[in-house]
Amino acid sequence: MIIGLDIDNVISDFDSRLFKEFLTEDKKKRSAGVVNPNGAYFEKMFDWSKEEVDEFYNSNMEEIAKTLNLRKGAKKYTDKLLADGYKLILISHRVFPHYKEPYQTTVKWLKNKGINYSQLVLSKEADKSDECKKLGIDIMFDDRQTQCKKMQENGVNCYLMLAKYNRDNRYNLPYVKSWKHLYEVVKTYEN
Repeated sequence: MIIGLDIDNVISDFDSRLFKEFLTEDKKKRSAGVVNPNGAYFEKMFDWSKEEVDEFYNSNMEEIAKTLNLRKGAKKYTDKLLADGYKLILISHRVFPHYKEPYQTTVKWLKNKGINYSQLVLSKEADKSDECKKLGIDIMFDDRQTQCKKMQENGVNCYLMLAKYNRDNRYNLPYVKSWKHLYEVVKTYEN
């Protein structure tokens, strides 16, 4: 069985680090702090213009990605899935201009964190449906509701990995709460 995994907010604890960086950057701007605590994503929580958000991502994303922590259980359960004979394909939308060297940055981070996998694919499009179909993904795990919904609509069996920003708006998608839950879903799906 082939399992597809997004990286940010599935393998990495992207939200925690990104939120800290947004707060730090906000202090350099207007120091308004969080103006919309119910914003779907960080860029909707602060009073930044689209240009300010784009500049922040373009200038900082690659360096932030180099220092991300793992989500709890990611190493344990990726190793367990591989040991059980599953193929793990990491599919992430890490592209220029947010990343100057997306592939090298990602491979180095995965190696530093000890994450083993079968294949790494950097999708040029946010919608990963085509990659999932070409690669024969049986079940995909992603944190973006809109992307999971698109994949579901395109015939890809996609589960939403819950994160702080998507817990209250899951679009009625099937979801997993943790890596342990992800592992249980895979085992159930196989049967």
